[in-house]
Amino acid sequence: MASEATVGGILSELAALVGDAARDVALYVLVIGGLAAVGVVLGLTETATMAFSFGFQVNATDGAVKSLFDLASAVAGIYGGYWLLTRLLAARGRYDGSGRFWAYFGLVILSFLGIGLGLLFVVVPGLILLVRWSAASGYLIGSGQSVMEALDSSWRATRGLGWVIFGAGLILLVAISICSSALGAIFALLGTMVTGIASAFIEAAAGAAFMAFGIAVYCSVDESRAALEEVFA
Repeated sequence: MASEATVGGILSELAALVGDAARDVALYVLVIGGLAAVGVVLGLTETATMAFSFGFQVNATDGAVKSLFDLASAVAGIYGGYWLLTRLLAARGRYDGSGRFWAYFGLVILSFLGIGLGLLFVVVPGLILLVRWSAASGYLIGSGQSVMEALDSSWRATRGLGWVIFGAGLILLVAISICSSALGAIFALLGTMVTGIASAFIEAAAGAAFMAFGIAVYCSVDESRAALEEVFA
């Protein structure tokens, strides 16, 4: 178990990671948030709330243009997320430049199905998977593992650390929620359109924070890298 695998250690690594990759994080937020903001301006995206959706939303009343825009946004979000994860890992010297997008795409689909079904039907199993698979993207992209290997490595590496990771993630969620609510109250004074545009960028920033959180967990629990660094220290 890595010595940094504590609530404080994970959050400290998260803050340091975001700081070291600040330019890449800002670029991600500008592009992904900007795309969603365009949808708000064009009337293709909801503008009424500051809630986080993080996904592809479709309903029976969607027209063809909105459906295509949602699909394009989902694709951009997945590829943008992959790009940001590579930059976060590169900031820690854990990315060798190899292309892993399609493996990452498979990881997103599989983990989404597993966690989503768990949250939908029983909640607790979904939360357990969310916590125990939190480092999977790091193992897949940073360690070059397959989808199943990455999920298994994350599961094994986080054994005994469930409450630690859950606690750190909860603190992050609460902090984001407080900031979102405060900004929402301010932007609400400027009208629905401004609120929707602000929400687009805030949601993108929240998404970046949670992706960085996963990499922070990976860096904190990856025993193989820690052991290698000790050998060459």
